[in-house]
Amino acid sequence: MTLSPVADTALLARLSREAIPTGTYFRTRTPSGTLPLTPQQQRTNYEALATVSSRPQTAPDHDLTPIRCLTIRPPWSDLIAFVDDQVAKRIENRVWSTRWRGTLLIHAGSEVDMQALALAAVRETLDDDYELVRGSVVAVADLVGVHADDGECTRWSQQGCFHFELARVQRLTTPIGARGAQRLWKPTPKLLRRIGDANPHLRGRLADANAGVGA
Repeated sequence: MTLSPVADTALLARLSREAIPTGTYFRTRTPSGTLPLTPQQQRTNYEALATVSSRPQTAPDHDLTPIRCLTIRPPWSDLIAFVDDQVAKRIENRVWSTRWRGTLLIHAGSEVDMQALALAAVRETLDDDYELVRGSVVAVADLVGVHADDGECTRWSQQGCFHFELARVQRLTTPIGARGAQRLWKPTPKLLRRIGDANPHLRGRLADANAGVGA
């Protein structure tokens, strides 16, 4: 499938706002409201996503700060915050890439991905009475690598996306409320202090990361 430059740019702009950018989350707008896509429309969107995301889409790195933050919609953020690597989500799917590596705060967005809650893998992992965390930093991880779509490297991987590889995930015992932002964003010193004060087990790790220890 070949996209025009205009369509290509428009698709990238739309995908940049999608936490889980698949055709199933696009909708057809009509005068009577928003309708689900047909299977053919979903396939077309999926092919467009695969075409665009297969090209180098390197996000600006700006200055290489030692700690960054990534906003992810629940329940995906909750799945990343799980300590058990056997069931936790250790791949984050994005349509853009980055050269940045280091200590990454996982921020749960305020908007819940309701369709994700219906997925079998999510239902199997989250208890029925599990309470999603919203609008807060929920975990600290290391972004150790990014690779292009290579198939389902984990059950949480998505085709047509860059796979952000997460390691050394530690959950916050006390989530810290914060506003999110797009792409990788820089947490303020005040936010880092609040995280450390409420989660003493993470204070040393954040201090070391800020000082560049182990970089």
